[in-house]
Amino acid sequence: MYARLVKTQMKPGKYELATRRIEEKVIPLLKKQNGFRDEVSFFDKEHDESVAISFWETEADARKYEKDVYPDLMRSLTDTFEGKPEVRHFEVANS
Repeated sequence: MYARLVKTQMKPGKYELATRRIEEKVIPLLKKQNGFRDEVSFFDKEHDESVAISFWETEADARKYEKDVYPDLMRSLTDTFEGKPEVRHFEVANS
C-alpha cells in the first residue's frame, strides 16, 4: 500500500469552507480513482494547518491521480489554502 501526505496552510477563517469542500468534492472524486483506498484529513484551527493522507493500492495509482486529477482539484481549493501545498509520498509499512 502507498500513501500521499498533503500539508497546507489554510487561510484564516476558512476551516468550515475547506472541510465542506473536502467532504462534498474531494472525497467523492477520490473514490472514483483507480486504486484509492481511503483518506484521513486533519485540521488544526489554532494554527490554520491541514494535513490529509490518502491511501492507495500502488504507487502508480497515486502518481496517476497526482498527475491527472490533483492539479485541477487544488485549483478549486485555492480560496481556502495559502501558498503551495507540501506533498510527500510514503510506502505504508504498517496498517
